[in-house]
Amino acid sequence: MSSLASKRTSAKLIERCWQGFAVLAIAGLSLWYIAVHRNPAADRHHFFMLAIGWIGTGLSMLAAAFTIRKRMAYQGIGKLSVWLNAHIYLGLVAAFAILFHAGFRMGGLLTSALLSFFAIAIVSGLLGWWISRKVPPLLTAMEEKPAILEDLISMRADCLRGMLELAAEGSEEFRSLVAKRLLKDCGSWQRILRFYRNRSTLLQELPKFRGEYEAALQRLPPVEQPEFLRAIEYALQVNKMNAELFLQRLLRGWLTLHVVSTTLMFGLAVIHIFSVLYY
Repeated sequence: MSSLASKRTSAKLIERCWQGFAVLAIAGLSLWYIAVHRNPAADRHHFFMLAIGWIGTGLSMLAAAFTIRKRMAYQGIGKLSVWLNAHIYLGLVAAFAILFHAGFRMGGLLTSALLSFFAIAIVSGLLGWWISRKVPPLLTAMEEKPAILEDLISMRADCLRGMLELAAEGSEEFRSLVAKRLLKDCGSWQRILRFYRNRSTLLQELPKFRGEYEAALQRLPPVEQPEFLRAIEYALQVNKMNAELFLQRLLRGWLTLHVVSTTLMFGLAVIHIFSVLYY
């Protein structure tokens, strides 16, 4: 326990150091930007624009090095958490440097596209940082049996098929309840949000869900009531799997958006630098 506490303390200290670096760096760049624009001079402004542009580009490349570190996860080149902090805080400083370089203006088509993809990369990165902290604990609290996205899709299809097969063999009232109520509950966002809000499992939500169908259950013939209870459980299983699928897609989707926007940003940055240096 003491070793674990020591590691957590060390990790927090490293993160505080990176936060301090980011605050000081952003403050320094801001003061430089204000000083240059308070006493404008052509040479000073030109030097500032070039310097801040290269600083922003260099920091962005250093931040992107985190992707390389992830691929070297088993080669012992520094702790992954340290590289993640570097990625986040170098990226934030780079964002300010690029904004100062652009003068908070979009400019022409190329510059506008470059800044747009840069903004998407920053926003998706911050969103991903939040998702990576909040979603895994939520999934862990909800899951009875951890499963990957592909397995969840397969199990959801099995539950839907089971519910529809029960309905096909039931009475008109049974089929109507499945078609008009249970299928809607399968995709109900209100129920999905209940799983998120309560951090509940299927077994915790099932009694209340069954209670909502108690009156409908009593209208069915006794011989069909056990089958309808199974259909109710299938419907709630599908809803819970939809809740888990959404979270797992969030975990995958933000990273895809972040990587694609970052790649396009660097591609446009190369074109921008080439056009500035040679034209």
